[in-house]
Amino acid sequence: MKRNKLLLTILTFSLTLLLSVSSYAQFGQLGQVLSAGTDDAEKIFEAYLSPYANGIGASLSTGWYNTAKAHKIGGFDISVSFNLAIIPTAGKSYNAEDLNLGDPSNGLNVAIDGANSSTAAGSNDPGQQLTYNQDILDAPVLIAQFNLPKGTGFGYTPAPMIQLGVGLVKETDLQFRYSPDIEWGNGSKIGLWGIGLKHSIKQWIPAINKLPLFDLSVQGGYTKLKSTSALNVQPSFYDNITDAGDIVQDLPGFYDNQELLLDVSNITANVIFSGDFKIICIYGGVGISSSSAILQLNGNYPYPEFVDITSSTQIIIDETTALVDPIDIKIESSDGSVTKPRFNAGFRLKFAVVTLNFDYTYANYSVASAGLGISFR
Repeated sequence: MKRNKLLLTILTFSLTLLLSVSSYAQFGQLGQVLSAGTDDAEKIFEAYLSPYANGIGASLSTGWYNTAKAHKIGGFDISVSFNLAIIPTAGKSYNAEDLNLGDPSNGLNVAIDGANSSTAAGSNDPGQQLTYNQDILDAPVLIAQFNLPKGTGFGYTPAPMIQLGVGLVKETDLQFRYSPDIEWGNGSKIGLWGIGLKHSIKQWIPAINKLPLFDLSVQGGYTKLKSTSALNVQPSFYDNITDAGDIVQDLPGFYDNQELLLDVSNITANVIFSGDFKIICIYGGVGISSSSAILQLNGNYPYPEFVDITSSTQIIIDETTALVDPIDIKIESSDGSVTKPRFNAGFRLKFAVVTLNFDYTYANYSVASAGLGISFR
């Protein structure tokens, strides 16, 4: 019974993460963004999603430890942790004017109306309005007019996971973390895994290796999260372009392979210390964190080609005009350096073999963490 409750808790946390990640797709407006072409779509995608990608990376960097003390050989701990990164104010909006949209040299012009737009972590308000015109037959033809996507109104990125630590020789712990793949919708899923190492350096320092209660260690870890979300972008978006002629679109099943892929990896290194008392352990650390996120749109997406027919313009949308795997973006982020590290502080309560811990990491993307586990030293 207790095991079932634990699994239910893990799944609930995982679904919370899943919903925040898949909420990227305020991209019901995805077809509109792609109508501007792949160059502009990549710029918009990156501006809109970078704060969430960076926040997920920050969430993955924490929760690795709740004490600097290593297990004895064969000792172990199992915990369920929940890390919540906080998106800073600067990551909640952007200005499309700064993205250098359009390509006037090829006759593609864009007018931008409005002051700014929300990122995925920003407010749930319509973004700036973009109006695209293409010079065809020496006259501007309206390609698309749309507002940039709304934000979700949720300025956080949660990352739940299960973690195992096992004691090896020389006061060294081998760490594993995992969150099972959760599937939803039509082929969408999310999951993560990671591996880390913690090693006591107190034992090698003569001045402190005899101090009671106090421990000092180094810790490093790597975590990888992968999410895929099924999409459904159809040519019907272009039906709204009434001044550009007819549309050719007879391709049943051709656009059924669309998916949004988010692949985030994080590596972190920390120096950690703790004071272990009978019931409470006070711990903290300083360190660095670096994340890399890959964002891809895979599959076939409708895109128009303009054709001159007897001095009029017709839109053709078929397999020859489709955008194939149109978006492939890499987003790099780092928190902390040798000169400006990130800081962590927290406490752990121990009741027999049961532990409960809370901590906070201060950085560009700060993270609050909580964990519940069992530990056998």
